[in-house]
Formats: sequence, C-alpha cells, structure tokens
Amino acid sequence: FGSSHVGSGSNLCLCTDSAGMPVHLYRSSPDDALAVAVSSLKEGEFLSPWIDAVEGKDGRWQLPQYPCEVKSLPDEDPKKKRWTPGEYDAGVDNTDLDPNNNIREWGGQKMWAGDKPPRDWDPQAYPENIRALMQVPHMPGQPVKEMFARMKALDPRPFQDKYFEEILRDMVPEWPALLRHANYAESFGVHSEEAPAEWTEHVEELVPALYPTPRPDTVTICVGLAGCDGSEHSLMIDRAGSEYDSLELLYAKDQEGKLIQILPFPNHGMTATVFHTYSFIPPKGTSSITPFACFKIRGVWRGSSVEWNPDVGSEDMQWFVDMSPEMRTQLADKSKLQAKSKSQIASLRYPKGQKAKPVLWPENSWEGNAAKARTWDAKLG
Repeated sequence: FGSSHVGSGSNLCLCTDSAGMPVHLYRSSPDDALAVAVSSLKEGEFLSPWIDAVEGKDGRWQLPQYPCEVKSLPDEDPKKKRWTPGEYDAGVDNTDLDPNNNIREWGGQKMWAGDKPPRDWDPQAYPENIRALMQVPHMPGQPVKEMFARMKALDPRPFQDKYFEEILRDMVPEWPALLRHANYAESFGVHSEEAPAEWTEHVEELVPALYPTPRPDTVTICVGLAGCDGSEHSLMIDRAGSEYDSLELLYAKDQEGKLIQILPFPNHGMTATVFHTYSFIPPKGTSSITPFACFKIRGVWRGSSVEWNPDVGSEDMQWFVDMSPEMRTQLADKSKLQAKSKSQIASLRYPKGQKAKPVLWPENSWEGNAAKARTWDAKLG
C-alpha cells in the first residue's frame, strides 16, 4: 500500500502490494537493462516507473530514461535510443526479422485462440482500459518497455504522479472483515484524550491524529511517536502493562460514522513499531473525518475530528457515494445520520416475513430417518 520510489545509484527498489514491503534488487548501474531484475519479481509485486527518477530544478520529478534493451543493434537502428517508461514507437519497437530476414510487425494481445476472432467477438464488451491494453503490441527483445506500456494502458495515473501508489484511493478488498473487527473492539468502549481510563500516561502514543497535506484532496492519518527508533536517546518509553501491545487497525470515519478508510497493521516480530501512518483520499460528500486506532491490549482510541471539503473526493470511491440506503443503514451511526440519509432510510420497505411451513418427509427417506435420529438423541440426552 504505498510504493517505495527509491532508485539512485545501483539500488533498484520494488514493492509488493500484498504485504506493502519493499523488495530490493541490485544493478551495477542505472543504465543497465532492467530485464534481469524484473525477471526475479514474484506474483503481486510491481515495478514503479519512477525508479531512477530525476528531480528537476523547478522541484518537479521527471520520469527516467533508459537505453535500448536490445544490445546488439547498430547505432543507426531507430530502436536504439533512450526511452521513457510507458512510451513506445508503434511500427518500430514492435518489429523484428522473421526466419527469412523479412521485417515482421507484431500486434496487440489476442483474447481468443487461433488466427481469427470468433463471430461473437465484441471488443466493446470490455472496459476502456482493457481495450487499451489489448492495443499495446508485443515488443521483441524489450520486455520491460512492453511491461511499462501495458501498465500505462491499464492506468496512466501512476506515470503522471510520482506518489500515486503511496496514496490510498479506495478501501482494501478485505474492509468488511476489518470493519467487523473494529466494531467488536469498539463494543468494549472507545478511549480518547479526555477519557483515557487507566492509560493516562500513554495518551501521546495512543491518540491518532489527522492532518492535511500539500495536496488539496489528500489527508494523512497517524498514531504513535514519530522519531522513535528504540535507541538509548529515543523518545520510546516502556510502559508497564503494554510491553506486548501493538497496533491492529488504523481507520477513519466520516460525519455519519461510516467507515471511509481502514488499514491493518499486523505485528510480525518482537521489535515494537511505535509510529504508523498512511495517506488517503476521502470519498466525495465527506464533511468531517475522525481518526481511530485499535490496539491489541489498550483498546480503541478516537482522535480529534477535522473538517473536510465535501466537493473533493476520490473517483475510485464513487461506489461509496452511491451506496444504497440498505448499505447506509448497516454502516452509519443512526444517531449521526443527516436529514437526506434519514429520509432515504425511512422510505425503505422491507418484505413481510413468511411463516416457515413444516415439511413432512416420507417414512423411509434419508431426511425422515435423520429427524428420527435427532428425536432419539434428544430423549437420550
């Protein structure tokens, strides 16, 4: 959940979206072909186009340029020039020589077996980004260039923004399970700076906070003590009763108490992590954001709310904006519902319940024998 865009010198840094941990690979120099490094990628890992990016004099980051991956080309070959991730020259990069030494031009990706499409083939049945992906041709001898071109066809936004992958624009797929976890933890009570219970000395470590960023659509949530590294002069303090405590969830809710972002922080070892943070774009319609942090031992903590512009939001969370009244009933706090939401929920009409009719199973059926067995078990019990 956030890519590590580090690529100076010989270090090539990649990031996996499953665990959110960077994977470090090495090259002898930034100009080396990336194919060897990319071949060691595992499933679920991606290569950021901003590796080896250069910051301009105006403070803006620019995508890097790499030499041609085909090393044996003469200098006059049109392929032999530096390229930027995501870009390619149609009619040049997708050509090679066939066994008869004739120029062969490769096309895009087929979605059918054989040379001809089926009669019912309709490319319009696919989303726009999938249609763009199918148009990207095969580029012989240039696997990394082809990979970046396909990535850009699927979603050009990561190629336009260096920090795109570091900002959450939608909730993780497992958010319903995480929400159930948070609701269960909140059922034991929610602490705050004003009501810390027995954790008065721990308030600075436990109360989450929200703060805006230079981006008008992005907010950052955090909890803990920044700058604590566990050294002798660190601010980290061992608190009695919390030696083995750890953060489980860091999440935020809107003005109606609906969950708008949540991220788990599983504990993978004995070394305490004392500061957690991430950035996200709230959905449209959000006028207030409240941070929450769920700890394994010290429970759930609520931070101070911040006001937000409801006209600014994530395009990827349009499903949240358009949620049905039934879903809003399940997610929102009824005491915080706004007038529009109340009217939508009040207009719901639930189907009348039907009385379950008894079923008479035949004497010699499996179901009938099972019912007899249950009756006998009840008598013996």
